[in-house]
Order: sequence, then C-alpha cells, then structure tokens
Amino acid sequence: MAEAGLWTGTELLLWDLDHPQAAPQSMTLPQGLAEDTRPSLIAGAKTPPRSLPCTALPESVPDGTIPPLTQTNPLTVTHGEEVAMAGFIALNPKFDGILCLPGAQSTLWTHVSAEEIVSMRRFLTGAMVSSALDVGLTLTDEDAFKDALSDTMSRPENAAMRLASAQAEMSQNEMSKAEAASLATAALIGAELAATRAYWLGQSVALIGAAETCAPYRIALDSQFVPFIAANEAAMYRAGFQLAQDRITG
Repeated sequence: MAEAGLWTGTELLLWDLDHPQAAPQSMTLPQGLAEDTRPSLIAGAKTPPRSLPCTALPESVPDGTIPPLTQTNPLTVTHGEEVAMAGFIALNPKFDGILCLPGAQSTLWTHVSAEEIVSMRRFLTGAMVSSALDVGLTLTDEDAFKDALSDTMSRPENAAMRLASAQAEMSQNEMSKAEAASLATAALIGAELAATRAYWLGQSVALIGAAETCAPYRIALDSQFVPFIAANEAAMYRAGFQLAQDRITG
C-alpha cells in the first residue's frame, strides 16, 4: 500500500494513495515520529529546507522525505503545506495569485507565479485566539464579525486591545466563549489582512484548509470584495503526495 503522511509534531495524518476516495486517517504519537509508523512519503519531518523562489516540490524526493520551503526575510518555513500547494498548482497550473492556508495554529500566505512559490508570510492567528480564549478560530454573528474586522483593518494597532476586550466581555458581561472567540478572530484576521494587503489586493486568492478554519477567512475576504476560490484541503494534499510519489528516489 502506498501511504503518505503529514507530521504535525504531535499527530500523523495518513493518506492511502491507492484508494483515492479514502479520507485521511490520524494517529496521535506521544513522542516524535516512530520508525514503525513512518509512511513511504512524509512531509513535516525535519530535513534541510529549500529556499524561495522555487517549485513547491523538488524534482526528486530522496527516501520519500519532502523538504520544507524557507524564506529569509521575514524568516518563514513551511510545515508540510508545501504538499497542499504542490497539489493545488498541479491541478491549477495557470493560477497566478495568492494561496491562503489557514490552520488551527497559524495561517500561511504564499505568492504563486509561473508555478513557483515566490514569497510567503506566516501569522500565528489561531494560536493567539486559542491562547487568549482557549478555543480556536470561530465565526458566529457575521455582522458583528464584519464590524470588528473592519475596525481592526482600519486600526490594526488595536488588535491586541480587542483581544483583551473579548476576554473582558466573557468575564464581565457573560458573553459566550464562542461569541468572544468570534470577535477575537475577526480582530486578528483584520490585522492579518491589513498586513497582507499588498498580497491580496487586486489578486486572485485560493483558500486551502479545513472548512471550519476557512469560514472566517471566507467572510473576511468577501467583505473586502476579494475574488477567491475554496479548495478542498484533503484533496490538495492527496494530489501533492501523488505528485511526490513519482519523484521518490533512493
């Protein structure tokens, strides 16, 4: 069985490449990546990175280990997202624009041109919401979300203050955790969009991520009239791993 895996540091997501319709399976490993669970292809494991600009995948994948991508300024490194990006580019070779990959802990923005990754930016948006409110990126009331987003885009320096305000709303005004998290999510994504304005302004954007994680970004981008498409995360990883499978050497 041809099996590919994405190592997140605590969890191993596995794709059975011989069965295209099979959903990825997860394994929680207590310490490191055990050799007896290592699939034939692995992304997210420690290996020397490749510097931008470059293709998402190298021409050969020694021993089935897919190297991450890195950029010097600002120092940024991928954590397996290179596989999803490779899958998207393989399925959309004429795409020229921005890939946005929201995750539970961080969001990666990358500029794609001529089938290469030109530059990237990472934001710890999910981690900050989770640290402050003990819940992940959340979207509840869309109108309140858009108001908070717009305010922070206009004044991104207020993002940390809005995060503190969301905490206070929970403790003082009995706001639900979901509502507070939605306001915090809006504030931090607003600051993120302000910081990446040069990326998405006038560009086509593709969202790649889990549906619930992408939901706040869909509303945020739509509110700014940014044209975007949503790509299925599991399908993009599968396409990327299948491309890498043909490049295994060693």
